[in-house]
Amino acid sequence: MINNNQTSKQLTFFELIQEVKIEIPIIQRDYAQGREDKIKVRNKFLDALKKGLNETPIELDFIYGSIVKNSLQPLDGQQRLTTLFLLHWYAASKDAKLDSNIKELLVKFTYKTRTSSREFCKNLIEKGVDFTVTNENISTIIKDAPWFFLAWEKDPTIKAMLIMIDAIQLKFKDENDLWNKLTSEINRSITFYYIELEDFGLSDDLYIKMNARGKQLTSFENFKADFTKYIELQKWDEGKDVTETFSHKADTIWTDLFWKHRNKKNNIDDAYIKFLSGIAINLYATNLEIFEDEEEEKLVRNELEKKSSKNKITVEAIKNERIEKRITELFNDPSCLDSKDFSTKDGYDYLLKCLNVYSDKNGDVDKLLPTNLILWDYCKDSTLFKEFIKSSETTYKQRALFYAQTEYLLNVRVFNQDAYSKFIRVVRNIIQNSNIDSASTFRGAINLLNEIILGCENIYSFLPLCSIKSNFAEQQVNEEIVKSEIINNINQDILFSIEDTNFCKGRISFALYCVDHKKGDEILDYKKLAKIQTVIETYLDNDDITNEIRRSLFTIEDSKFYNYWGSWVYAIDEPKRCLISDINDFKNYAYGNSRHYLKALLNQLTENEISVIIKDFIIKNEDNDQIPNWKKRLIQEPKLLDDYCQSHYIAIPNNEAYCYLLKVGKPRDKNSCKKIS
Repeated sequence: MINNNQTSKQLTFFELIQEVKIEIPIIQRDYAQGREDKIKVRNKFLDALKKGLNETPIELDFIYGSIVKNSLQPLDGQQRLTTLFLLHWYAASKDAKLDSNIKELLVKFTYKTRTSSREFCKNLIEKGVDFTVTNENISTIIKDAPWFFLAWEKDPTIKAMLIMIDAIQLKFKDENDLWNKLTSEINRSITFYYIELEDFGLSDDLYIKMNARGKQLTSFENFKADFTKYIELQKWDEGKDVTETFSHKADTIWTDLFWKHRNKKNNIDDAYIKFLSGIAINLYATNLEIFEDEEEEKLVRNELEKKSSKNKITVEAIKNERIEKRITELFNDPSCLDSKDFSTKDGYDYLLKCLNVYSDKNGDVDKLLPTNLILWDYCKDSTLFKEFIKSSETTYKQRALFYAQTEYLLNVRVFNQDAYSKFIRVVRNIIQNSNIDSASTFRGAINLLNEIILGCENIYSFLPLCSIKSNFAEQQVNEEIVKSEIINNINQDILFSIEDTNFCKGRISFALYCVDHKKGDEILDYKKLAKIQTVIETYLDNDDITNEIRRSLFTIEDSKFYNYWGSWVYAIDEPKRCLISDINDFKNYAYGNSRHYLKALLNQLTENEISVIIKDFIIKNEDNDQIPNWKKRLIQEPKLLDDYCQSHYIAIPNNEAYCYLLKVGKPRDKNSCKKIS
């Protein structure tokens, strides 16, 4: 073996590899000499090597490295060593010297940066290709070989190696006796000075100082390297075929999955790390398990004790707080993912299942959602998978939907599009009509989903018979149970169409209220419901309501629909009321104590257009002294609300003798208000 000192030795590549295994470490950048844009660098170096073989021997400067676990890990010289390795492989293959002894030597050169690079080098030596019977580029023959994974074309090191192999072929194809020229003990045509660094180790700081050209590893590459070591330490992949190990799949079939969603720079690492961190978040939300950390536990205990009046903080409370803090950290910064986030075998197995199930779908992952299932802002012109791994923020609600989809795929033996669509529809309705904006509420949503996933293959048969323990989104869950009780007795397309409206967005209990349907009623007047659907789509499906609707509400019953909200206008010292401020206020109105006004209006609109309702009211009540004149004017004169009541607030004295229209919510004085009587 090479002596452990810092004196230089002049060696050839063949001499070095006979003495020690060469392992390109994780910290090194990808192989660069073979990059497409390095033509001049590549040709200049190969010309120098060829000249060294045939004219004047060449010295390739210093190569530094340390011995780590009986392997030489070069700190500087990776590019030259890789090119020399490829040249020796080419020479041995071309000159038919690649016997078992030479294979045993050359296979000692390996890459640790990516599993794919390591396995490519190994297969190149052990399985190889016969390129002596064809004039094709060797890279083409290699890519057609049965041992070559298509995903390897996306590994920048392998891609560069293939380019370099073709360049070597072009430069040395007519070179006679190439192998002997490279390995001759007498000529030693291509040498370098090797210095073994004693007691240094390959730290990041040392690497950066000695190789400023090196590129920083991505968050995914760092995580994968650490996680691979962690898996080996835990022996989770022990006994598996190499093709089933994490390190192998991470660089092959799982790479194919994310390649479709690469960024403009053909990089998949950001999408990869976001998927992994997202699965970690889901695990934390599902299980009361988190890695041990005594220091953090003490800090959390102190924080909880300061906030709480209780004498003793339980271990469970500390766990919950730590879990929610970790979920928040991963939510805000997926790149902070750590091996400890999959600290148990169950967690590791779940991660593998998630990666495998989406890899199995691969091309079909974009086709899971039917085009007629509306997901509003959660998934516009996209898929739940894309939203989960996108570069911008993935909301907690989007994560909950993705979790439901994933659990469906993991829990069913045979994918059924209709069953899946109905299950996701129910989940969508619940998520839309609940508050999920923190780690705590996200955990609540996931716990609920874990209950209803049991009925994912026939959700509408499951819900009426199940006993939901979770209190999360209780109101919407109850509505879904009501719908599941009646859905087999009506045209479900009508029910789904109402759910899909912008006004309802999954919550249709107001529509059911309009047709006088009560919980427990098996029969539903679906013809009347269809009319209500048409009214909603015609008048209530925009981003806001019109003043025409506000005017029409003055024609309903005692016309005091505005009393649902009250305040005070100090500028005129009168009670303040609201004519429904916006569409969200209108939705809340539909579920408040005054919703009977809106119900009556919608039922009238099933028979007449809104302009007819207003006109008929005006004719019928023209001489009705019981109705204040200012109300008649608001109904008859559209410009009053359009020009003087942009705030949608009014002020009315208790005797209702007159009305102030407020342009702004908080007027300065009476002059900034419009008084009508």
